[in-house]
Amino acid sequence: MRFENSELRAFRAVIEEGGFRRAAEALHISQSAVSQAVAALESKLGLSLIERGKQMRLTDAGRRLFDHAFEVLSSEQQTLEDIAQLRSGRRETLNLALSASINRFHAPDLVVDYCRQFPRVRMKVVEMPARNIIYAVLSGAVELGFGPFQKDMQAFRAVPLYSDTRHLVVGPRHPLFAAIMRGEEEALQQTALITSALDNPELRPSIQRIRDQFSTVWEVSSLSLRIHLIGEGMGVTFMDRQVLLEHPDCADFRVIDDVSFGTISKQVGVYSRADQALSESAARFVSLCGERWNL
Repeated sequence: MRFENSELRAFRAVIEEGGFRRAAEALHISQSAVSQAVAALESKLGLSLIERGKQMRLTDAGRRLFDHAFEVLSSEQQTLEDIAQLRSGRRETLNLALSASINRFHAPDLVVDYCRQFPRVRMKVVEMPARNIIYAVLSGAVELGFGPFQKDMQAFRAVPLYSDTRHLVVGPRHPLFAAIMRGEEEALQQTALITSALDNPELRPSIQRIRDQFSTVWEVSSLSLRIHLIGEGMGVTFMDRQVLLEHPDCADFRVIDDVSFGTISKQVGVYSRADQALSESAARFVSLCGERWNL
């Protein structure tokens, strides 16, 4: 079974335009062609996609197919835009994912410098939890990752820029603050670990063991929200040293030293897939990073 993009386009238009007639007008085709496209999708699936009546509603299958149609057609549109850029002579794209702490402390100056030097390069920069960057680079969703390295970086071409540490911290409003600061295992076992993203145990098995020291794990990708939750005494988290030193809302946080896993050393840098050559735009960004850190 195969969905044709023309069918998906008609179906998406029906939903977004609010009806078959308006979809036909938006696509500049006949209303019967729109109806036939939707009917063809329903026939392939053996399910209704739209509940027809005074108010048009999607069925469960319709909602799932609409999400698929949106992804497929958005990707198609992005490809067409990229080709148009190539045709106009703007051939380069910097496709970069970076972590929250990189975004806060280093990315603003780096990206400004890069844009000033290479104003015709198209920019795609996204903030992600550090662990998710690994998957994004491996899948080809982004070309460059900028953040802490994992233990096993054999699949990547990695350029280390600096060393850093992450510390397990707690706020003074935590109800078990004193016991946690004494390193009492029972106190930690009653406490939530708040983390930016859940790990794949195959990539970082040691973190899987650390999780076992806590009552539960909350996955919160937003750095500001993690800081707020710690300030409210809702749990503990691992925080980059620079964030602890420079973020005003972290001033009262305390490092939990009396546990064996309270400090994690890490190497931070940029990386790409080892089996793919860097684009010119990505190579320039790596070079700019090297200049900034005097490599």
